[in-house]
Amino acid sequence: MGIPPRQELLKEKAEAILHLNNPDVRIGKRWVDRFMKRHQELQSRFSQRLDCQRAAAGNPKLMERHFSIFQKAVRDYKVETINIWNMDEKGFLLGMANKVKVICRRGRKNPRYTCDGSRELITVLECVSAKGSLLPPMIVTKGAHHYAGNHVKGQGTPGSVYGHSPNGWTTNELGLLWMKHHFEPSTRPE
Repeated sequence: MGIPPRQELLKEKAEAILHLNNPDVRIGKRWVDRFMKRHQELQSRFSQRLDCQRAAAGNPKLMERHFSIFQKAVRDYKVETINIWNMDEKGFLLGMANKVKVICRRGRKNPRYTCDGSRELITVLECVSAKGSLLPPMIVTKGAHHYAGNHVKGQGTPGSVYGHSPNGWTTNELGLLWMKHHFEPSTRPE
């Protein structure tokens, strides 16, 4: 699959093989360390989680095409830098560490592992202008209703906007409300 195994998976597989012949024997706490010393072609590194869709989005040809179309539009329509904004969203899986230790070939610089997205999600929408101006974020949590006190008062970015959806993802409706009631008023010329 091309995904480096976590140390826990290596230990689980080794114990499964061991239990075929010796069901009462367990692998010791330092077994992974000794295994790594015996196999010098392998190393342990910290890896970052990477969603499957994000892995496919790193195609250099697609990015070059996108930015060439963008630059042409900026030139053709004489768009000023102050009117160029980038909005993105970032999902945070609850209970999922951003980095984990995995086993990979020695010398591999940036091993990544993918996740299936089956955990609860909080989404944050952030927006920055080409001039460097920031808007307070929108934080989307899972739920049918938003109750005062669902977030810690006095914490986070002043002016943050809170929303909710059945799964904690941004929806078209939330995005439109954010555009109308947050982005447009905040970026209107003075």
